[in-house]
Amino acid sequence: MALDSNIVGALSGTGADVDADRQVKVTTNSDPAKAGVAVLYLENDDGELTNTKYRKSGEVSPDYRLRVGVDSVLFHDVFNATTQNTANWRYIFNTLTAAQPGAGTLNFSAVQGTTSAHGAFMHTRQYFPLVNTAPLAVEAYLGQFNAAMSSSEVFLLGLGLPSAATTGPTDGCWLKITSAGVFGVISFNGTAVEDALDAALPLSALTVGSMYKLLIVVGEREVEFWFDDSLLGRIDLPAANGLPFLQGSLPLFMMKYNTGSVSNTNTMRVSRVGVSLMDVASSRNWGQQQCIMGLSAYQGQNGGTMGTSAALANATGATTVTGGALSQTTALVTGLGGQVGITATVPGVDGWATAFTNPAPTINITGRNLVITGIHISSVNIGAAVLTTPTTLQWSIAFGGTQLNSLATAETGTFAASPTKAARRVGVGLQTWLVGALIGSQGQELDQDFSEAPIVVAPGELVGAVGKFIQGTATASQVIWALVTFRGYYE
Repeated sequence: MALDSNIVGALSGTGADVDADRQVKVTTNSDPAKAGVAVLYLENDDGELTNTKYRKSGEVSPDYRLRVGVDSVLFHDVFNATTQNTANWRYIFNTLTAAQPGAGTLNFSAVQGTTSAHGAFMHTRQYFPLVNTAPLAVEAYLGQFNAAMSSSEVFLLGLGLPSAATTGPTDGCWLKITSAGVFGVISFNGTAVEDALDAALPLSALTVGSMYKLLIVVGEREVEFWFDDSLLGRIDLPAANGLPFLQGSLPLFMMKYNTGSVSNTNTMRVSRVGVSLMDVASSRNWGQQQCIMGLSAYQGQNGGTMGTSAALANATGATTVTGGALSQTTALVTGLGGQVGITATVPGVDGWATAFTNPAPTINITGRNLVITGIHISSVNIGAAVLTTPTTLQWSIAFGGTQLNSLATAETGTFAASPTKAARRVGVGLQTWLVGALIGSQGQELDQDFSEAPIVVAPGELVGAVGKFIQGTATASQVIWALVTFRGYYE
């Protein structure tokens, strides 16, 4: 016969009760003087893979405030373009190659290597620093494409700098994928700790043709490895090391190489990557963050033209210093700013000194707003001294139009077929050369700051510097040579 026990208050005579799960119903004391202590733990992972719940306690400041962190995005990129973004990525290979076929991924083994001498890697030109107690988070979406990796193939992704196409880093933290499964690695100046992690993840868990989210969190005393938002495990820093890696800052890298003869056709795909600094809200504004991660207006973007052509058109192509007449339908220079020669003409005609089309989105080009935060124009009189009457040149920014002739074309009315959007105008300033101004005389420096109210150019729309002579009889051979610089970023 079972012996039942009842909990009854000695003073109240009232018994305790239980819920449907047979748990005793309790409530905390409402009297602050009699309140007990509750310890708060938060569950980061339910232990689906490791079979052990991963919980951490919160932290309270000396002023009794619960401490919280705000992450800062340091870098992100997607691989939907058909070309390498050489501004953001450095690429090294030996026979085995990487490529972007335009299907939304970067593919390693576009050309398959066959021996241990073959491999390829890419790493960001940007480096990511360790900052006090703030963790670094490295995120990637990747998977096997057409076949499983063989025993002679290795894929690495994380923080580090490989020394050759077939030689992994000696300093850093990364995930290692082989035919044996997924492993976590931390390496301090050549001394590596490789761990099968708490949850053994075989290669078969990465189904061929599927993509998976992998995450590395580089902490102050440990490095965490995650798979599809479930914890794989942690590697504690060796007791002799004060840092996860010696160098202090490293690029994001990914590589595939062979350790022996390979005859299969495995391809590893990466669709997007990112790096964040956790728990630290940097003092940088949004535009600065965008520029640091490669989204500045001074260079081409994914799927576009790299180099200087986007920002300083005609910088290297002008072998002679000459000028052309302003036109409302043809730009003297194609680019986001640039150096341009303008022939002094009769007053009243405005025209494109420079013009740039924010790339229209396609399946392989991500549509981004171009945010203009300022413009600087510096001009000099060349060709001939100013005669008879002063020369005055008015400058403005035209933006938002969808075709070059938008300077002369009115905007289409509402709900019209194939509508035309006319360019909007923002004044920049005036430059004047008085009678007698010699060759080499500079006009007033013009600088406008739009950071508080930026000019936004949508994908597929134009932006450019527009000039207009507003007084003066044109002097024969007179040319105004201008340097136009737009400040801005993409988002």
